[in-house]
Amino acid sequence: MRKILISETLDEIRVAIIDNSRLKNFFIDSNNEQISIRGNIYKAKMHPNAKGIEASFVDIGAGQSAFLSKLNPLKEEMGDDSVDTHEIVENDFIMVQGISDYDSRKAPKVSNFIALPSKSCVILSKPGFLGISKKINDEKKRKRLRPLKKMVTKTSGIILRTSSQNETIKDIQEDISKTKKKWREILKKFKENTSHGILHQEDNIINGILREFLTDNTKEIEFNSRKTYNYFKKNLGKNENTTKLRIIDKKEDMFRKNKIDKDIEKLFHKKVNLKNGSFLIIEEKEGLTVVDVNSGRSLNNAKESNLSVNIYAAKEIAHQIILRNLGGIVLIDFIDLDKRTEKNKLYNVFKKAMRVDKAKHTILPMSKFGIIEMTRQRKGARTSTLVSESCHLCYGSGLVTKKEIVCYELLRKIITKRSSNKKKEIKINIHPNLIQTFNTIIKKNHGHEDVENLNITLLEDASIDNYKMI
Repeated sequence: MRKILISETLDEIRVAIIDNSRLKNFFIDSNNEQISIRGNIYKAKMHPNAKGIEASFVDIGAGQSAFLSKLNPLKEEMGDDSVDTHEIVENDFIMVQGISDYDSRKAPKVSNFIALPSKSCVILSKPGFLGISKKINDEKKRKRLRPLKKMVTKTSGIILRTSSQNETIKDIQEDISKTKKKWREILKKFKENTSHGILHQEDNIINGILREFLTDNTKEIEFNSRKTYNYFKKNLGKNENTTKLRIIDKKEDMFRKNKIDKDIEKLFHKKVNLKNGSFLIIEEKEGLTVVDVNSGRSLNNAKESNLSVNIYAAKEIAHQIILRNLGGIVLIDFIDLDKRTEKNKLYNVFKKAMRVDKAKHTILPMSKFGIIEMTRQRKGARTSTLVSESCHLCYGSGLVTKKEIVCYELLRKIITKRSSNKKKEIKINIHPNLIQTFNTIIKKNHGHEDVENLNITLLEDASIDNYKMI
């Protein structure tokens, strides 16, 4: 059973997906974050002297350059290496889509292969193509979907997503038609716009949740925003009779109420304790993530073997990879196993545990050193980077919680405390490094009903880590 929690505080949205009473996904969307290009579609202009090369930089507007790769990011789903045939010519305009955002080491990356996703399909810039998700392995279900090839056109192709296997043909056709209309509007803008710039902005987090996480087993969604509640009510579709929508008071902490607040807090810890006494150490670096399995107290139990500890850990590692949204290269250092049969069994257990992952990934068999290597598609930022930044005291070797995240947390507590007595003065001991950020957030949201007439006194205190409510 799935439950979705959507908590909004001013211009920050936090979303938790709970499956069978366990936190499965966690997202934060804030207007303070750098604007993402991922999924956006642009009319881009080639930089000079780029003609004839396989990869180059393009100008996507607003003075922003991005690295253009001709590789097809969907080739794994499509089953071939086909790419869009847009010709790269000096000073020509070209339609591109954001693949990855800027980070401290790399420029943003775009592709000239366009993919426009909806709930049951993806419209492609590959004319005449119909693909069916590899995850649909029932031949009867694939055969049922193949007649939808008649809906491909000279300007677009279609991939039927895994969710389409549970949809009626009529619902899929309506979804395809709606998405094709959006694609035609994008093509029209591309032809009519005389300059480079954005043509289509990827859905915000609310629409993303509707598209990607609202499933048949979603039984309940909780909100603290009437506006978002009403939006979901209008867009539930076939879930309107099976999914209960509940709006709660903003002074309630829905994460604490649903007993996942501590799970969210642990998301940002390196050490993950397991119930059998073993533990994981998860080290996130810019280029890769290393997971170390430690037996801890588990092997004090004579019944526990290296294999059983590793199997228990493998299932939790799969859960943590998805929950923390770890992308790129992941190295997992398991406890040593001597027998090849045991290594193969562990490998298969881990592969099975990763099947629920929506992101594409490749897992290699265990090496002779007891390490499993994998790569995982980067789908948005790692969860840790949404709330943390490099520590200015250790020159980037450690992470601290972002000032904005700390200040929003403080503001949520103030709003909750104020609800019982709106005239009461609230005094806060606060570290000097946070004062400017906190005041900026208050000023930015001036006029908002939750912030209006707040009676706050900030007392500078360099001896504390962040803040303390008096």
